[in-house]
Amino acid sequence: MTKKVIIIFASVFMAAVLFAGGFVLGFNVTGVGDFFSRFTSDVKGTTQNDGQAQVQTDSSASLEAETKSISDTIGFIAANAITVKTRQELVTAAIEGMLSSLDDKHSQYFPKDEYSKIMDSYSGTTSGIGIVVTVNDKKQIIIVNTIENTSAFEKGLKTGDIITGVNGTNVEGVALEKVVALIKGQEGTTVKITVFRTSENKNIVFDVERRKFYVPNFYASILEENIVYIQYTDFQDQGAQKLEEKLKTMVDSKTTGIILDLRNNLGGILDDAVGLCDLFLDSGTVVTVKGRNNYKDSFEEFKAKKGGYTNIPMVVLINGYSASASELTAGALKDLGRATLIGEKSYGKGTVQILEMLSDGSGLKFTTAKYYLPSGVTIDGTGIQPDITVVLKPEDTVDLQLNKALEEIKKMAGAIKK
Repeated sequence: MTKKVIIIFASVFMAAVLFAGGFVLGFNVTGVGDFFSRFTSDVKGTTQNDGQAQVQTDSSASLEAETKSISDTIGFIAANAITVKTRQELVTAAIEGMLSSLDDKHSQYFPKDEYSKIMDSYSGTTSGIGIVVTVNDKKQIIIVNTIENTSAFEKGLKTGDIITGVNGTNVEGVALEKVVALIKGQEGTTVKITVFRTSENKNIVFDVERRKFYVPNFYASILEENIVYIQYTDFQDQGAQKLEEKLKTMVDSKTTGIILDLRNNLGGILDDAVGLCDLFLDSGTVVTVKGRNNYKDSFEEFKAKKGGYTNIPMVVLINGYSASASELTAGALKDLGRATLIGEKSYGKGTVQILEMLSDGSGLKFTTAKYYLPSGVTIDGTGIQPDITVVLKPEDTVDLQLNKALEEIKKMAGAIKK
């Protein structure tokens, strides 16, 4: 399964990948200076012996010669090739060629204007319309969900709508991040979204206002028979702490079970995923991250701490748009024997990308790590199979998955009483 996911709300889009604390939304967002000179710059603030200094000098000289060859090639072709190309076109081709050599389906190069819009989206300073989008197996951009009380919700955009155009521009086959850059914009302005609605077999055009709005990372309520229901919509900084405070007012001796709904949750911050697991676990390894950083292999392991809600029967709901941090959470709770998973196979996103800015304001993205569940497996490309499969179809008028979760919680609670 080859998919990417993005949430567009409050001017932020979230890629459904993750990394360690501080690596927000799965991207390590950095500024790196000149793309070529960064590999040949002096290392400052370190102490070296003569041997180390000589090795570094030799390595720097070799890298300088190699990068000069790239620069020379660009100059020669720009000046003499019968096919006329600008230097910028050739630089772009060189960068894209390097990325293509990685055999990395998530790698991508963004020109300056596109990268700027992407970074604005991360900053939260501009406006969104309130939709969750992904790329399906046909490489179409499809709406996973519309967020309540947003302009997209009010206009009538629906789950399952396929976005085919933005402001009159055909976006079929266009990279997801680029489409997001087209949709986002200044608060108070409108964007024209063209969708194909399969249920009606027709194209529909919506004029949607860009707004700023706040979306909580969870909603919690008490259902029948004192079952606590938590819909965790995304993983934010301090999200689990906020939920913990809420649970203190909801969970008591009468509570018979907890349903954690991670359906359509596309992920977010790793720290929050670990923190959420901490609420419901006594111990164990939640996740392991293995990758490469600064020419070296990297390894990081996250252990669960003693939680406050570890003995209450628990079910976790997942579906095909439960991704990254959601899969980590569901997988950890399953592997450690804490919860039963109900629903459909999850998304299958277990890699980590970094997003780097180059000296001219353009940027690139590529994979640097994978994360692994407590069982030692990676879910990347495979997803997590639920313990109990319940398929929810678009035409269903009843939430069969939630009903099954309620049924299972009641069974668990009944077994405890016996």
